[in-house]
Amino acid sequence: MAQYRFLADCYIGTQFYFAGTTASTADVGGSLPANFVPPAAVDPLDTPAVTAYWNVGPQATPLVRQQWSTIPVSPPAVYWKLINPSIGTYQLTGAGASLGVKNVSGLGLP
Repeated sequence: MAQYRFLADCYIGTQFYFAGTTASTADVGGSLPANFVPPAAVDPLDTPAVTAYWNVGPQATPLVRQQWSTIPVSPPAVYWKLINPSIGTYQLTGAGASLGVKNVSGLGLP
């Protein structure tokens, strides 16, 4: 099971998700594909989701806001934080901090 909270309005395949809503992967009966690759516009909510988010690697978090609904959207609990700018090392915050760091030198991220 991987469960995510959307930080911005998103289309995944043909399904629309409002910012602030949660969705899980199809392997547990959810509406997201079982092989869902999480974009930066989601906040991973459980261990499988955090692991998948970490595997994707550092991404710049987009604006956290709702556009087409009145669902309040709070900032993400798990996001990439720059640890060492000189070598391009990032680490997840929150539940993902224990997974370690990722070096993304040369990928164009600040």
